[in-house]
Amino acid sequence: MFVRVILSICVFMLYSAICKAQTITFVAEDLPPYHFINQNNEPDGALIDLAKATIKHTKLTAKFEIMPMARIFYALEHNPNAVTLSLLKTPIREKQLTWLGESYFADAYLVSLKSHTDEVSHLNHAKFYQVATIRGYSSATYLKNAGFVEGENLVLVSYYQQLWQMLYKKRIDFVLTNTLTLENELKRSGLNPNLIIKRIHLTDYPSKLYFSANKTLDKHTASAISHALNTLKENGEYQAILTKWQLPLPATANKL
Repeated sequence: MFVRVILSICVFMLYSAICKAQTITFVAEDLPPYHFINQNNEPDGALIDLAKATIKHTKLTAKFEIMPMARIFYALEHNPNAVTLSLLKTPIREKQLTWLGESYFADAYLVSLKSHTDEVSHLNHAKFYQVATIRGYSSATYLKNAGFVEGENLVLVSYYQQLWQMLYKKRIDFVLTNTLTLENELKRSGLNPNLIIKRIHLTDYPSKLYFSANKTLDKHTASAISHALNTLKENGEYQAILTKWQLPLPATANKL
């Protein structure tokens, strides 16, 4: 019995030492108020605060990096300790990554210019128009699965600046986007967000955002982060962080 107790203590101490030595790299794109670089040139935002609070409930250490989405996917593929803060879970991604817990949500819409006055109330109605999104994004797969065909009613581009310029020049009719990126992308493109209107809410499009990680992330580390994130939701810290940043609570906030 004594030997068994000593062995358990040794294992616990070893695991604690590993956790302390292990640094998690949280990565996210520049998307205020969720994650961005502040005036002090430091990562900041609601989900940065959430990650910091999560780490406090573990024996882990962490660093934070703001980078473009292409680099985020590269980090998730090549860095075993990389964790992204707000990724949509799609069927393809679900198999490629480890999912640690829901962090927030992003509703998807077909948006158009307010000057586009044709009555369009369903995704199938939009098939008579030109609908655009980013090539390689899950939104492109979603539209193809819904029956949209590139070269007919589907336009795929490489950059969001190109996407919005085409819409404002009326070369396309609709853009599939989400509420997290919409206003930020328009302002960065030098365009007036007040000219845009949300036409169709795509309720079947994945909306939950997750902390997600490389498949090779240590299982004990993954469990510690997941458990800590759940603790924040149960003790009210999660809700307090969103309130601080004046963000609406997810409908399932008390159930997560």
